[in-house]
Amino acid sequence: MSILNKTLETLKDKLDADCTGATVGGSERVLSVIAGGFIFGVGVKNLFRSPLTSFSGIALGGSLIYRGVTGKCKVKGALNSETEKPDTTVIEHRYFVK
Repeated sequence: MSILNKTLETLKDKLDADCTGATVGGSERVLSVIAGGFIFGVGVKNLFRSPLTSFSGIALGGSLIYRGVTGKCKVKGALNSETEKPDTTVIEHRYFVK
């Protein structure tokens, strides 16, 4: 196994081990703050040139910064919500046409 493959496997295992439920791991928090800061900065820089794109960049960057600072991700929590599955009853209707 090459050094690059071993490094990537170690990084992947670290990211998977850090994330449980709706919490975000340490390395993912750092990446969220860095990426969010970059997107937020680009949005502010281009605010008067293209306002609609800038507002979406500011919103996305701000949410990534919030995610990184707090360590909680509502999207990840919604996707991993195995404890709150509602009971559903499936009723099947069959129609026969002659």
